[in-house]
Formats: sequence, structure tokens, C-alpha cells
Amino acid sequence: HGSGAKSRHLSRSQFMMGSGGGEKNPGGDASLGDVDDDREYEAGGFDAIVPAYVKGSGEALRAARNLEPGTRLLRVAPLAAIPYAAELSTICGSCFQRCDDVDSRACERCGVARLCSRCAAGPALEQHNHECHALSRLRDGDSGLTLQHNDLRLLLRLLSVRRQWLTTSSKTMTQDVNVEINTTAAAAVGVVAAETSSSRNPAAEAAAEAGDVIVDDYDAVLELMSGLEGGDDGNLPDAAVATLYEVAKQAKYLVAPQLRASVDEYVALLGRLQLNGFEMTSATATATATESELHAPPRGGEADGEGIGKARRKRKKGNEPGEEQGVGGHRPIGIGVFPSAARFNHSCAPNAHQSFDAHGCVTVDTVRRVKKGEELTIPYVDTRLSGQERRAKLRKNFAFECACVRCLAEQ
Repeated sequence: HGSGAKSRHLSRSQFMMGSGGGEKNPGGDASLGDVDDDREYEAGGFDAIVPAYVKGSGEALRAARNLEPGTRLLRVAPLAAIPYAAELSTICGSCFQRCDDVDSRACERCGVARLCSRCAAGPALEQHNHECHALSRLRDGDSGLTLQHNDLRLLLRLLSVRRQWLTTSSKTMTQDVNVEINTTAAAAVGVVAAETSSSRNPAAEAAAEAGDVIVDDYDAVLELMSGLEGGDDGNLPDAAVATLYEVAKQAKYLVAPQLRASVDEYVALLGRLQLNGFEMTSATATATATESELHAPPRGGEADGEGIGKARRKRKKGNEPGEEQGVGGHRPIGIGVFPSAARFNHSCAPNAHQSFDAHGCVTVDTVRRVKKGEELTIPYVDTRLSGQERRAKLRKNFAFECACVRCLAEQ
């Protein structure tokens, strides 16, 4: 991949058959001997990794061969993502690239969303139309809700993606029926299918032009942990679940009629977003970052927004949300859900690390040599924190007790 050949747009099915939340494993570090290789998985386009099932922990990813530091493991486009409120006027709300071209514009109705000229001509505009009225109410502080409520805005975006997925699925089912009925209808169906294919999300198309990328379907998010059912689905504290219900009740009055679902469905989606969301950072370090800032531990502080109960949401990265300067000078710019990347388990001594490119895609690369069969892990929290601080954050944000090799050694 990245060998100079024409970039390919990879569907999720070409990578893995399933995607469980990484937090199923309370600390990765499994070796080949811990992996149940009797389970069958489909080979994928990113051939440095293979899905696995770690006994006693759950879904995981492991090295398909011996890997050198800097090996690209994965590149995943966001299924649903939103810019932080402070970034709404400067970056495209779909592809996350800076809106410097003269054709980019803010929505004339809500004055909140901004799309670049490329995304304004595709499904991103339809997504925004579903969200526009709700964003207007958030802009005006209706019922005390604001644009700073990031989890609420991300839920709106995910519901819009869900709507498009259901519509496309319905069309596909109708086309399949028509094909079976008669061959004359098949010709017309073929035209419709071609038109549908050509109208794929321009943001994903732009990402594919820059290199191989996995583009998840909506159903991938339904396979992530919600924290509601216990066991393999995770177990959020009762107080956290109660907060999810409060947010879901607020969403009920914001969601456009065509996006509506039950409160229980909202809660399940919010749980999946809380446990599996990534905070996105700028692709390049801020030019004004000093040498000390580039290597300084992240500052605490509140998020750029209020999130679910003003609690920290899943970061799967080092810095806290809303800081002016992220780790390495990469500025936090938004939050999103990347189902295929959510499968990486956590370790406080990870062998891989995540970052974000100019297209808003999450990329995961090895940070040291990895042996074939070794479990691949990433950090969910800042690994420079003390063991007590790391475990407290993991317990609070992801509802598990870390038992990675570093934590065990420290204890």
C-alpha cells in the first residue's frame, strides 16, 4: 500500500468481518499463544494486521508478520465526525480540510456549518440539511443547549448517516427485487446503481485519492460496544447510563422528523460514541508551538464543549480535549467515530499509535518492532501520566480496569 499504484477505496468488508470496541480487552499485550486461531476471519486489504479473538478478553488485532517501527497498520475514514465549535468557521464540516477556497461558504439558514466546494455538491449537503434546524437551535442556546454540546452534535451527524444508509439499503433491496422479476427492469436498475455509486461521499473519495482507506458502513457502528448490556458489550456505571438517558431526552426534541428513533436507540448510540469515539487533531503541528510545548505533558482543563455530562469522552490519544496545543503541537479539532479503528485494544505500553491526516482519517502506525502474532495496541490515555492517574481515567471514561503489562509491573 502506498507503493505508487492507483489508490483504492476499500470497503469495510475487505478488511474485517466484525468490529468490536477496543475496550473489551482491559489491557492488551496478548502474544500469539493467547490468541484463539480457530476462529475464521476474512483477509483484508491492510495485510499487516489480522483480526483475532483473545481468550478472556475478546476481539483484538494482531500482527500478521514481523513489523518494523513506522509500519502503517490502518487508515480509516470517519463514519461520522464533527468539528469542535471553535473550528466550525475554518474547516469543512465533512472532509475536515481547511475552507480556504473562495467557493466554500457557511449555510445561509443556520450560519453554523461550512462546507468546501467539493463536499457541498454531495451527500454532505444532505447530511447538513437533516441537521440544519437543530444547529440553529443550538446556536441560539435553545433550552440551555449550545454548539458546545459535542456529543449531541455527533449524535445528530450519526443519525443523518443512519438515514442515508437506510435509504440506500432500501433502494438496493428494491433493485434486487426488480432484477429477479424481469431482465428488462434490470437494465434500469443498473442505471440507478451506477448513479448511486458515482454519488459517494466526496470526502471519502478525496481520502481515497490520497491512499488506501477503509470506509465503514453504518452497520459497523452497531457492532461496537455500547456499555449497556454487560459482558462483551461493556458495563458503564449506572450514573453514566442515567446521563446518557438525559442527553437522549434532549435529542428527542432536536432531531428532524426523518431522523427520529426511540430514546433507547439514542442511548445505545450515545454509549457507542462515548466508548469508541476518537478526538481528532490537526494533521500538522501548530506553527506557533514552542519546543517546550511540543514535548510538554498535556494540560488538563475542560473540553471544548460539554459532552455527555461534561465528562471526558473516549480519546484513544494522549491529550485532553479542547486544549490549545495537543501532544506534539497537534491541535484538537473535533470528534468522530471510526469503527474499524475502534478494534484496537489499549495498553499503557502500546506498540502502535494513532494520528490524523489532512482528510480527517485516522492512521495507525507501529512505534517499535512487533513480532508476528503479537497483539497490536494503542494508548487511550496519556501514557506519561502516573499509573494511578491512567487507571483512574480508564476506569472513568472506558469502564474497565487496565491490566496491561506496565500497570501490572507498577502495581
